[in-house]
Amino acid sequence: MGVALLLGVALTWLADRVALPALVLFLGLGMLVGSDGLGWIDFDNARLAQQVGTVALALILFEGGLASRWAELRPVLAPGLALATAGVAISAAVVGGVAALLPGLDLAHGLLIGAIVGSTDAAAVFAILRRTPLPRKLAATLELESGTNDPVAIFLTDLFVRMVIEPVTPLEGAELLLRQLGFGAVAGWVAGRAGAAAMNRLSADSSYPYMLLSTGVALTAFGAAAVPGGSGFLAVYLAGLLVSRHAPVYRLTVVRFHEGLSWVAQVGMFVLLGLLVFPSQLPSVAGGALAITAALMLVARPLAIWICTLPWPFRWQERLFLGWAGLRGAVPIVLATVPLAAGVERSWFLFHVVFFVVLASVAVQGTTLAPLARWLGLTAPGAAPAEPRLELAPVGRPPVGLIHVQVSEGSPAAGRSLAQVNLPPGATVTMLLRDGQVIPPRGRTVLHPGDSLYVLVQQRDVEPVVALLTGTGNGNDASGPAAASPR
Repeated sequence: MGVALLLGVALTWLADRVALPALVLFLGLGMLVGSDGLGWIDFDNARLAQQVGTVALALILFEGGLASRWAELRPVLAPGLALATAGVAISAAVVGGVAALLPGLDLAHGLLIGAIVGSTDAAAVFAILRRTPLPRKLAATLELESGTNDPVAIFLTDLFVRMVIEPVTPLEGAELLLRQLGFGAVAGWVAGRAGAAAMNRLSADSSYPYMLLSTGVALTAFGAAAVPGGSGFLAVYLAGLLVSRHAPVYRLTVVRFHEGLSWVAQVGMFVLLGLLVFPSQLPSVAGGALAITAALMLVARPLAIWICTLPWPFRWQERLFLGWAGLRGAVPIVLATVPLAAGVERSWFLFHVVFFVVLASVAVQGTTLAPLARWLGLTAPGAAPAEPRLELAPVGRPPVGLIHVQVSEGSPAAGRSLAQVNLPPGATVTMLLRDGQVIPPRGRTVLHPGDSLYVLVQQRDVEPVVALLTGTGNGNDASGPAAASPR
């Protein structure tokens, strides 16, 4: 285990240096040491891989929910959920139709492949968003879609696995979908609100109990949803989002802990899934897998984006980027173990096709997203979500953090002096950066779009401060007329 973690650190460093998603290297490591590689580890237990992958994905999605900010997700709630539901179904239908044309596959098996690769991967998307400074609307749309689209993909995968084995009535299919979404949403909401309340009431002289409690909330949310047949993945993402929003105590420390836990889960999951692959079988599926990959990246995903975002004012550059940002990753590979565990005919062939599609998607799209964003003029320097760089938490009092926020175009604070901006009581601007120059903040200092502010603020006030300065949510309006003096 120690060697695996050290290798994980080394591969992460290498991936950053060569601008290659770490997922590819971790999967490659598993393939290298597996039974069809060097033969160091003989592993072909699909059910165990599915169970480990499920737990790892739950931890990754919970961390994604914790790191999300409701003020940024709320404006894109409708398009994000449209992509997470109808978008997945459209992608699955198009890819399934193409896959059904391949030799040896009927429509049911083709649609099964389409369902498995229908959802974007949260781990891959979250990793890209951390490295690529996108406008908040675009980043939030991708974040919300990738965090909530797994239930539809899981529903479709379960449905088509059943269809391959035995006929399924429309009523049974509708019941399966409602159970997945309904129990998942209810379990996530209850666990998230209860967990946030417990964390707010907990009085401890260190952050460790909060780390353990938050992990318990994630596992409880997943189990409470999965037992009655709901989506545990939807439940953990929603629980993480609610804990992040309603439990400000030690938020930064808890988020950092789950970032580390999520990283360990990704390393273990990708290596294990790589062990399950037989590289010698990949060339035999390469032709069909490339056709499916091309259909997914060039037809299915762009079509789903344009249809699902039509009611909302996205620019063509944003739609083009969203269409190319449909990274597939661990989720499709984990879902590909479902037919294996169920004993579906030709399930190993399906698994290797999906694995090839994921590798091609991550290798091509993962390495070209950042250049595409720059080419389309969508990069937004300094637009990364504001997070405390320093957290101070005296026992029994709310923690205080130093956050970095950039004033946005259209912000209610732009064009007004600091004295006229209605910041929450206790929030203090400690430094202002403009065009590389440090400006001492004073009451008469006028804020310009693009100004970078460092604000000392209590955790419970982070969201209102960010919303006020960026214009993304429920921040209080800046009061008074616009100031006229430059500083």
